[in-house]
Amino acid sequence: MNRNRISSRLLGPVLAGFFIMGFCDLVAPITGRIAADFPKEEQAAVSFLPTMVFLWFLVLSTPVASLMNRWGRKKTALVGYAFTFAGMLVPWAAGKDCALGWYFVGFGLLGIGNTFVQVAVNPLLATIVPGDRMTSFLTVGQIFRNTSLLLLAPLVTMLVAWTGSWRLLLPIYAALTLVGGVWLQRTTIPEPARKERTAGLGESFRLLKNRRVLLSTLGVACFIAGDVAIGYLSVRLIDNPSSILTTTGFYACRIVGTLVGAWALVRISDVKYLAWNMAVGLLLAVVLIFVRNETAIYAAVGLLGFVLACVFATFYAVATRSVPEKANEVAGLMILAIAAGAVSGPVCGAVIRATGNPHAGMLFVAACLAYMLWASLRLKRDH
Repeated sequence: MNRNRISSRLLGPVLAGFFIMGFCDLVAPITGRIAADFPKEEQAAVSFLPTMVFLWFLVLSTPVASLMNRWGRKKTALVGYAFTFAGMLVPWAAGKDCALGWYFVGFGLLGIGNTFVQVAVNPLLATIVPGDRMTSFLTVGQIFRNTSLLLLAPLVTMLVAWTGSWRLLLPIYAALTLVGGVWLQRTTIPEPARKERTAGLGESFRLLKNRRVLLSTLGVACFIAGDVAIGYLSVRLIDNPSSILTTTGFYACRIVGTLVGAWALVRISDVKYLAWNMAVGLLLAVVLIFVRNETAIYAAVGLLGFVLACVFATFYAVATRSVPEKANEVAGLMILAIAAGAVSGPVCGAVIRATGNPHAGMLFVAACLAYMLWASLRLKRDH
């Protein structure tokens, strides 16, 4: 296969995998809708729903990366699609007035499935894209992921207007997962030779001795924690029913940011571009702690989406370039870092309950951005 020529036939189903990746991120903004169906004494438990999704990245990412050496990347992704499909259907099949436990079961399955998908799809992209274009194509993949999130608020608004409930979103996303799985299954994608001996957890974690891998892994952890926190907080910063539209603005601006980033990253250093964006992002997070004007909140949340657009792609590419012969193990570490999203809902929920002020939760986002700025400056100096 000519590595300088990228087949659109192979690229299509892989980019569809990025679209399906975004389904795990619907939980944070939907949590507010779910909370409205339960009494006040269960609100603290509802805030742990995002945790139920992201916990599995901590538990499963490195074991899945090890198994992927034996199974292959495509088969691993398909297993993830099956879990994602089931996770969407469980709370929907349980009915509108189901117990909160059904949401925990469904979102747990969604988290398991998304762990498999994210571990597999990033290195699957690496098999069809030249290494020197990896950051740009990871950025393109994020466009597809962000598109699934951009559609969330309009779909929820439309479904509520038509049916009085957001819950039909679950079978819609389940059907899209099924389509993506069939498409990938019917596409033959060349992969590296499978290994009978899979790498152990210790072998994956030893990669953290590489400073660039360590900084990048922690950078992804802070990115996901901050990203989930923004999704959790953005619908609470504005006290009216249309507040979910902050999510639309956030992901619309992120798509613009990925397009700008795809253009910029072929012209300037990815870590330099990351540092500039994190400096702006930290300033915006501080602004959101104090500002109360609705227009200003929409603008600041949207701009945060723009500056966060290329963070995952950059940290992932930096780590992969550092140890290219360990791409599967790097993928496992990067996806393990996504487990950091599990702390966002409980931490931000606790801050809001303690202060009575949703804007105070932006302190957590600011801390995440501060680390990413520091890490990007260190990586820039090393580079």
